[in-house]
Amino acid sequence: MPIPESVNLAEQIDITATVDDNDVLTVSKVLYKATINEPRSVTIQVSDKESLMKCRLGAVLKIEIGRGGGVHNLNFEGIIKIIKPGNQTHTIVALDRITFLATSEFNEFKESDIIGQDLYFLIKDAADYRDINVRETLLGSSIKATKEMGLTGLQKRKDFIDKCIEFMVASFNDDFHQSTDFVRYNYAIRSGNKFDIYLADHKNTSNQAVLKISEDDANITGEGIVAQIDTTRLVNSITAQSKSDANIFKSLSNEDSIKQFGPSSALITLDTVNRGELENTAYEVLQSFLKPTFNYAITMHNVEWVGLGDLVQLDVPVLEKNVILPVVAYETEIGDTLVTKLTLGEPELNLKDFVRQLQIIS
Repeated sequence: MPIPESVNLAEQIDITATVDDNDVLTVSKVLYKATINEPRSVTIQVSDKESLMKCRLGAVLKIEIGRGGGVHNLNFEGIIKIIKPGNQTHTIVALDRITFLATSEFNEFKESDIIGQDLYFLIKDAADYRDINVRETLLGSSIKATKEMGLTGLQKRKDFIDKCIEFMVASFNDDFHQSTDFVRYNYAIRSGNKFDIYLADHKNTSNQAVLKISEDDANITGEGIVAQIDTTRLVNSITAQSKSDANIFKSLSNEDSIKQFGPSSALITLDTVNRGELENTAYEVLQSFLKPTFNYAITMHNVEWVGLGDLVQLDVPVLEKNVILPVVAYETEIGDTLVTKLTLGEPELNLKDFVRQLQIIS
C-alpha cells in the first residue's frame, strides 16, 4: 500500500449510516474504537429526533465511508447496544458481530472434533455465526490442537476462540528474521462483517511499513507521540533447571542489563537432564527478554486508513530509531476534524509461552 501524502481529509469523507438496511441517519460525529481480538465499537452522534427514532436496541447499524472509491477499512456493521437521548445531541453505540461470539449460547466442544485439527480452522468454524463472514478465512496455520491445550468442554464461542488464539504462535528461523522469532496470530473484524485471522509479522525484515512517522510529521497533533517503556517482562538473569533432577541446572546473566535496570531473574524447569539443552534454552530466553518492551500511542490527522495489523515505522531518535511495530488498537474520530490515535505494540509472549514454543520447535 502506498504511503499517502499529508492532506486534510475531514471535509472530503462521505459518511452513510443506515439502520436495518433501510433508514438513513443524519450523523454529526463518528468515533471508532478497535482492539485486537475484541469487538470493534462505533459511537455516533445525531442531532435530529427523526434519526434518533429510527434507532432501536438490537438493530443493525451499517456505516459506509466514502473516499476515492473502493472499500474502506472504517466500513462498519454492528449491533446497536446503547441509545442515549440528549437535549440537543443523541448518542448511539454499536458493537461489531464479534459481540455475538461473546454472548453466544454455550456449545460443547468435543475432544473427538478438536484434537489434531488446525487451530486456524477451529476458530473459523466457531466464528461462522450470526452473519459473520468467514468465506475468505482460508490460509490455515498448521498449528494443531492437543489435549494439553484444554480447549474442550461447554463454553461460549469467543471463549473457545480466545483459548485457541493463545496457542497460535508462528515460529520463524530464516534469512528474514533474527535467530528464532515468534509472532502471535490475532483476529478481528477489520471492515464490514469480514472476519480475519492474521499474522502481523513486524519482525520480518522484508516486510514494509504502510506508514512512516517522524517526530516532525505535519500530521501529528494533540499529545503527539507518547511512548511507554516497560521492564515488567524483562529477564536479565535466568536459571534453567531439570524437572527430574534439581541438581542439574544452568544459570546465565547479563551484567550490563543488571547494572542498567537492576536484577530481574526467572527460573524455568525443563524435561531434560542434558546440560547443553538447559544452557541453550537459557540463552534463547535471555536474548529475547533482555530489553524493555516499547509501546507507542500516536495522535495524528488523516491516517484513518490505517487498520489493525498494519505495520508502522517510527523514526524518533530519542526513543528507538526506525522501529517497526503493528497497530494493536486505534481510535478514529470524524467530526469537524479527522483525528486518529494509533496504538503500536507487540503482543509479546510471556516467559511460559516462549519456553513452550522453544520446546515445540526443538
